[in-house]
Amino acid sequence: MLSPTLAQTQSQPPQQQRVPAPDRHPATGLVFPAQIANAPKVQSTDYGKTMNRPELGYSWNYQIGRLLLATVYVYNLSVQTIPDGPSNPPAIAQFQHSLEEIRQAAQFKGYDQLKTIKGPADCPVGSVVFRCITLSAVQNNQPIYTGLMVTGYRNHFLKLRLDWLEGSEIGQAVVDRFVQTLVGAIVR
Repeated sequence: MLSPTLAQTQSQPPQQQRVPAPDRHPATGLVFPAQIANAPKVQSTDYGKTMNRPELGYSWNYQIGRLLLATVYVYNLSVQTIPDGPSNPPAIAQFQHSLEEIRQAAQFKGYDQLKTIKGPADCPVGSVVFRCITLSAVQNNQPIYTGLMVTGYRNHFLKLRLDWLEGSEIGQAVVDRFVQTLVGAIVR
């Protein structure tokens, strides 16, 4: 995993208790291969079986060395109707909630200078449109970035979290290309 970045602020169950998520999400048809571009799938979690919280759905982590961590979440929070797209009330509320979680975790973990550097905006990625934002912060004198992308997708929330180190070969253009490849691979 990235060491240490905002990626580590997301709550994850202990490794020994983790039940992997399926390679195909049954309700949405999203597919999560063993590798996307040069990022292997390093972990996945079925929150229903791991934490007895089926409303939290599943997550899949893809990682490029110690430079980029991409986590895809598919869940419904027991919301009965989640329209497709980023502009409906449930998706807007989930984007705001996820952004607030990032801000609270950053404050708790002692990240300095957390600020928005891009967005929020609607970001089309292939056939899917997300509400997205990119933030930057400093931890242990190391500049880091985190991206958040949320949308409604087939009556579920589809959320991407991306965390990468500034000054590495992973720049915004590389992250944008990886997101295009990732979404293209899982939506097929």
